[in-house]
Amino acid sequence: MIAAVRLPVFDVQRCCVHDGPGIRTTVFLEGCPLRCAWCQNPEAFREGRAAPRTVAEVVAEVLEDRAYYEVSGGGMTLSGGEPLLHAQAAVALLREAKSHGLHTAVQTSGVVPESSLAAVIGLVDLFQVDLKHMSPERHRELTGAGNDRVHASLAWLLARGAAVELRMPLVPGVNDDDANLDAVARLIADHGLREIGIVPYQRMYLAKYAALGLEARLRGVDPPSPAALARVTDRLAQRGISARIDG
Repeated sequence: MIAAVRLPVFDVQRCCVHDGPGIRTTVFLEGCPLRCAWCQNPEAFREGRAAPRTVAEVVAEVLEDRAYYEVSGGGMTLSGGEPLLHAQAAVALLREAKSHGLHTAVQTSGVVPESSLAAVIGLVDLFQVDLKHMSPERHRELTGAGNDRVHASLAWLLARGAAVELRMPLVPGVNDDDANLDAVARLIADHGLREIGIVPYQRMYLAKYAALGLEARLRGVDPPSPAALARVTDRLAQRGISARIDG
């Protein structure tokens, strides 16, 4: 039975407002193919640490805030790590959520097989995909993998009519230069899209790295200032791309 399927959930966050439309509950699954230098959830790196929870247990918690979803247009977001590493478990959770009429979103790096995207596409109302860096070499340096799979997944989803929201984690001195911003704008326009969410880098994750005994590569980087954010949004606007600040 779907309700008995177990998921490697390492966190459930309620009343989220930056993980899709409206007020949402975000379910985080462990495991990730990337090691982004700014990752906010390093506890997702290692699989086998989270105590598995059943789909029924997770959806019951999600439904506790159903009244908020109904008045705000919110719902459930599946995140990680990379939630589509667990495609069949994700299918079970999404199917159960849809059976209760919930709006569903998935935050994915795109670094997953097409088969994983195909497994969930009919159950997902919105995919959120990050553009971390446009240079393949720099992307690999920052995340441990190139960006070809990211771009292929994005194209695959759009070609099949999926609703996709692009986002960009903005890290000062890492991916906020004009050349990268212009490349981001070109990619967005090439896909017939016109907007992107900017997720400003912040430092609250550093305590997690210390607790896990991990090295935070960007520990000396400060969050972008309001002026820096304005420069980025202005640069993108000049190239026909609307940028909103998420977070």
